[in-house]
Amino acid sequence: MILEYQTQNVLNPKIWKGNKIRPKLRVGLLKIAKAFYEFLDVDVKVLDVIIIGSSANYNWTEYSDIDLHVLINYSLVGDNMHLVSNYMHAKKSIWNNSYPLKYKGMNIELYAQDSNQEMHSTVGTYSLMRDKWINKPKSEQISIDDTAIQQKAEPYEYEIDALKETDPYVEKRIHNIKSRLQNLRKAGLEATGEYSIENMAYKHLRNKGYLERLKRLEQKVTMGQLTVETVVHEREAEELDPDLNEVTESLVLHIRGIKRLAPDGWENIIQKTNAITDPRGQWQHPGRCTMIPTTHGGITMKQVPHPVLGIDDTGHMKMMHPEKQYMFPGKNVFEIPHTAQWQTMIMQIQNAVRNGSRYAK
Repeated sequence: MILEYQTQNVLNPKIWKGNKIRPKLRVGLLKIAKAFYEFLDVDVKVLDVIIIGSSANYNWTEYSDIDLHVLINYSLVGDNMHLVSNYMHAKKSIWNNSYPLKYKGMNIELYAQDSNQEMHSTVGTYSLMRDKWINKPKSEQISIDDTAIQQKAEPYEYEIDALKETDPYVEKRIHNIKSRLQNLRKAGLEATGEYSIENMAYKHLRNKGYLERLKRLEQKVTMGQLTVETVVHEREAEELDPDLNEVTESLVLHIRGIKRLAPDGWENIIQKTNAITDPRGQWQHPGRCTMIPTTHGGITMKQVPHPVLGIDDTGHMKMMHPEKQYMFPGKNVFEIPHTAQWQTMIMQIQNAVRNGSRYAK
């Protein structure tokens, strides 16, 4: 069913009086922009200070931020545009986290925008320095398929709902979702503008709190990785305990054909590595050692985010890489994921097999 996406018939009255920004607010925002410019610590001229986004359009909501952009010429800051852009994004992040400014409940989000960046024609833009519209928005009723917006947003909702802090690959999954969301919004704005299905889906996720949840989980994971206890634990994990030394010895002798593993030997290895026997392997148990029973020796690495060392019951060993297919002569393949927990064991196995093993004595 097609529902109407009803824009407002006036600009946000908290910010605007008619088509002009409220004078005292303009002075206050320019004062904030000046402080932000000094915080940037760059020796270039400010070309303008603008308000863009939904707060400068008729599609504002109670969730809208005040997007306050300071326009400077990036090329005068440095020759390496990639580094300059990263620097500006880092400054934006530090400022907005350090100074969470609000006006009547609306977040004031600051950013140093490159003056050479092309602005979308559908986006209202107001110059605070000149106190006039650069691009005046239009109030119009837009027909948007609400079902299409929901369908576009639902896969992201599902993925964000499924994120778990205990997942060893949660950081990679968060970065993947964020990158896809950025591309989603960019594609929509470039194709059909502010009212594109893609941009509306992005705003839908923001309004429902999904983007904030993603941000907070990322912060929590990063803080957890940087605690002293975590670093110490990772260093201690580099030294194998006696049980894992025994596993390493057994696997090396098996691979070199000196002493093949019998079924009870494999059971011992599965027990001491806390492995799981499951044909879905890393799909179902990412980061854990797994025993894969197969009918033909085939292993797929599709959608596996990390390399895996595979050892079959005939002694064949292969380092398998994401998005590739592998065949083993044996029918059971023991998988050791190449993660921080298991990288020392993998290195010891590979070195022993490659250079000759002390275990062969």
